[in-house]
Amino acid sequence: MRTIVRDVTWVLAVVFVSIAQPLYLLPIEQQLPITLALVLMGLFAHRPIFSLQTGDRSFRKVFVNGIDAILILIVLAVGVYLSINYSKIIFRQGDFTSFDLIVSILVAILVFEGVRRAVGWALTLVCLFAILYALFGPYMPGPLMHRGYTIGRISQQLTLSYSGIFGTPLQVMIRYVILFIVFGSFLQVSGAAEFLIKFAKSFAGRFTGGLGKVAVVASALVGTISGSAAGNVATTGSVTIPAMKRDKYEPHFAGAIEAVASTGGQIMPPVMGAAAFLMADYLGIPYVKVATAAIIPALFYFLSAGIAIDLYARYKGIKGLPKEEIPPFLSTLKEGWYYLSAILIVYVVLIVGYSATIAGFIGVITALTLTLVKRVSLKQMFEALVSGGEASATLCAVSAGAGIIVGIVQLTGIGAQLASILVDLSQGSIFFLLILVMVASIILGMGMPTTVVYVLLAALVAPALVKLGITPLAAHFFIFYFGVLAAITPPVALASYAAASIAGSNFNQTGWTAFKISLPSFIVPFFFTLNPSLLLQGDPLSILYNSLTATIGIAACTTAAIGYFKRKIPLLIRFVLFVGSVLLIHGDWKTDVIGVILLTIAIVSLYKLKQE
Repeated sequence: MRTIVRDVTWVLAVVFVSIAQPLYLLPIEQQLPITLALVLMGLFAHRPIFSLQTGDRSFRKVFVNGIDAILILIVLAVGVYLSINYSKIIFRQGDFTSFDLIVSILVAILVFEGVRRAVGWALTLVCLFAILYALFGPYMPGPLMHRGYTIGRISQQLTLSYSGIFGTPLQVMIRYVILFIVFGSFLQVSGAAEFLIKFAKSFAGRFTGGLGKVAVVASALVGTISGSAAGNVATTGSVTIPAMKRDKYEPHFAGAIEAVASTGGQIMPPVMGAAAFLMADYLGIPYVKVATAAIIPALFYFLSAGIAIDLYARYKGIKGLPKEEIPPFLSTLKEGWYYLSAILIVYVVLIVGYSATIAGFIGVITALTLTLVKRVSLKQMFEALVSGGEASATLCAVSAGAGIIVGIVQLTGIGAQLASILVDLSQGSIFFLLILVMVASIILGMGMPTTVVYVLLAALVAPALVKLGITPLAAHFFIFYFGVLAAITPPVALASYAAASIAGSNFNQTGWTAFKISLPSFIVPFFFTLNPSLLLQGDPLSILYNSLTATIGIAACTTAAIGYFKRKIPLLIRFVLFVGSVLLIHGDWKTDVIGVILLTIAIVSLYKLKQE
């Protein structure tokens, strides 16, 4: 019964959004409570309030099932109430009825429980601390002090306004993100993932490192339709990691390659992670501008991964795939060009100037057409919708939880206060402030999804970055980028752990190897923040020059991190390479000159070692 409720409610949720949102059958104010109610009902059916083990006594099962059934009915009731009375609630702002207040408290409690079941206690506790902060404001120290608010006032802010649970994060999920999740689900069930892996083999299989580079290309392509690091590892890693191990790659290195490549899916245009859509909404710019700005950082990210694989493969003597194992490129392209076309159509629609909603809707129609052409069974299509519903349910619960935090920030005014505190703490140093923000992004990203990390820091610390003169796009991109990189940042590196479990390797060794491979990506955000030409902002000549020097810097930095160049590189030469690479990525002609000199010294030293 639980499975039926879960599947039906999740499928209803994604089908409802896919039709009602792009065709605007209902106002967004009605779509929000309907969608949230459906996904929460599915979550409560999917994960019991208390864990049930095989052999549990019937009384415990009845008790747990009974509680969840009551919660599902309450979710349904409050969802219907809010969707039917949305216009009355809007007009009653500041003069709510007693029943409105009861409903608002119930919704807040249900969202807390939904967040707990979706992603565990980390985000739930952050939301709880936010509520406690709003309650006990008068007892807070110094600049954190505020007047304090009652439970009734807090619940009204969070539930009966559009600045809390039903605020921007959840609105973005319903307007854009769910459509792209359904698009990706239909593409995958129609065979896109298998084609993209085969396409990657035909494109990159012949080069040194063979399957390692195939993994990078495949994960980048699949990542653009999944946008999830762990999900991408599970999709492509189950194929690429065992294949790399058979091709002489050490297990920890195979896992690290897949973790790095899969994590890059969230920064890979044209369809990035959910946080990228939120960024566009917060900045008030078309999504295509965010996707365009991501191009150079994404290319740098995958370039460093490719170079790392090449250096490792040359050191280990791993050559390209045998000719008979490489699918012919043109025939492979001819066989599955329509999959690439489906992704390209979405990007073209965005570039032409249509909204992300329209692009997502066209993507869904295109992918649905592909499932019909490929004769995908109704059962498989239903399973694809259930899969999309599960991803949507998690994101909607997370977004509702993020809305609680944003609502409290707006209610208490802590955002402006914290921005001032950070500026004072950094003593006007942009670099020091960026370090603080990077650490905050990574720490939060270890326990929470990128979407929540971005929403939280966009509200709390992005104003501080802008206050010190950083452009809004660069400031928000900096937060987003490190929220993504948290998935491969030890000691808690979820994507690396997922890859290590497939590779059968040591978790810590895999995590630190992934960190080494992606080291340049931890440096690049500092420079695109201070030099927006790396975000394609500015004149073409400046963009070209800075991109070229940064590319050389990325190559040198990766070489220094990996420590191989046909032979092990001595520590001193690695240090010189690293310093020179950082100076080149910086983008100023003076530092570029010094960087070139240092790289020349390192290369000459390496050549002399080779001659010995």
